[in-house]
Amino acid sequence: MQQDVGKWIAVGRIAKSHGLKGEMKFRTTVPDPKIVQSLSRICLGAEGKGPGDKIYEKFGVRGHFSKLILKLPGVDSVEMAKSLTGQTVFCAREDFPELPKGEHYWFEIIGLKVFNEEGQCFGEVEEILNTASSDIYVVRDNNREIMLPAVGEVVKTVDLAQGRLVFHQIEGMIEDSAV
Repeated sequence: MQQDVGKWIAVGRIAKSHGLKGEMKFRTTVPDPKIVQSLSRICLGAEGKGPGDKIYEKFGVRGHFSKLILKLPGVDSVEMAKSLTGQTVFCAREDFPELPKGEHYWFEIIGLKVFNEEGQCFGEVEEILNTASSDIYVVRDNNREIMLPAVGEVVKTVDLAQGRLVFHQIEGMIEDSAV
């Protein structure tokens, strides 16, 4: 039986085996890998199919940023680790620590419909780019792509209940030509 997809968040992928004792290189999609290191359970699944039925409650994650090593109980050989290559790693949504008011996880932002203050829809957030100064929300529709800096001067409202983000359109931010 597969887990309820809405309760599990994809946080990365197993890239390949590491060493001879069942460890695996883990490529995280989480902006801060310490989040994954603090979680209490994970689940593996095939990309596009969601989490599988086996939940790992005792697992190890070590390393930093893009060089994380994952160790799962019962995966004790290089052959077992290789068999999991390409699997998506999911974490239970309820296990993520609560953020301060006004802050949001990437999985809460991706998929929001994006409107300017006049109510014009510009598509939805499809991707988040991490930069040194701020995150950039990549918003796409069928005709264009815009990049919104995730700063208070631009992003005015994030309404998770309504599934929408409202931004202040600054002159020159959006080109008239389609992508």
